[in-house]
Amino acid sequence: MGKFKMKFRELGVFSVLIAMVMALSIVSPVFLKPVNLVNVIRQTVEIGIMAVGMTSLIIAGEMDLSVGSIFGVTAMLSALMFRSAVNPTLVFVVSLLAGGAIGFLNGFLVTKAKMPAFIATLGTMQIFRSVAYGISGGESISVFPERALNSWVFKMGGSVGNVPVQIFIMMALFLVAGVILAKTQLGFNVYATGGNKRAAKLTGINTDRTKIICFVSSGILCALAGLISIAYLQSVPTTAGSGREMDIIAAVILGGAALSGGRGTILGTLIGAIIMSVVKNGMVLLSVPVFWQSGFIGVIIILAVLLDTWMKRKEQRE
Repeated sequence: MGKFKMKFRELGVFSVLIAMVMALSIVSPVFLKPVNLVNVIRQTVEIGIMAVGMTSLIIAGEMDLSVGSIFGVTAMLSALMFRSAVNPTLVFVVSLLAGGAIGFLNGFLVTKAKMPAFIATLGTMQIFRSVAYGISGGESISVFPERALNSWVFKMGGSVGNVPVQIFIMMALFLVAGVILAKTQLGFNVYATGGNKRAAKLTGINTDRTKIICFVSSGILCALAGLISIAYLQSVPTTAGSGREMDIIAAVILGGAALSGGRGTILGTLIGAIIMSVVKNGMVLLSVPVFWQSGFIGVIIILAVLLDTWMKRKEQRE
């Protein structure tokens, strides 16, 4: 019965996506043009990769508001190393390690220091946003040596025919994460931790370790998203990743994950990420002012949480 309800939610979210695509294709003929669809795909990749990590966190009953700052600070760190002619492979490894280290810090603060995830990650969000500004001197970085531009790392920003390489990376990550959550002991521990932490502990699950793994994974994926962004844009603005946390949380909640934990799927998150990209792209095509775009995303988040709350109450009554 639980699996049926989850599939029903995913089908409902997918139906919303189809309706949005149809509506946008009518009001804006440009929407279905191949060039624009490629732009939608690229936007989905950035949101989607970070949303993979956020999905496991939310299922485990936690949340990370610092994902945008992790993206920004690791991207800026990578850009500085690329500009200094550091070996691209080493830059890749160091960036992922830095993202994982920040994730570990968040996990430590939540599980060992017993700080609420909202407060802990709100603090680290501000700290690492400041670090990103500090290490860059408040300037964007956009000039890289040929060695970096010709490396395999920057090829992640290229295309195979008309299809961006990033889409293959994102789909591989979604596939691996889906298998881990659905078929492994770690996945079971994540769902059990978010569903009922006390019961999970009684069955021998190390809930603190499970949450730390989720935070570390989220940090690593944010760093990977930052590297892919550099590879495509070949520049890093000082505001890189700013505000991304709201897009990512919205994508996960739209996909059917419960903020209270214990529920959610990778497939649902993928659909939610596509919806967020379609919404943002549609607002640009319809020339919606930037200040209204952020507000609209906020409305989507509120509606998604209200729907989640309503469905949870309905399940409790049943």
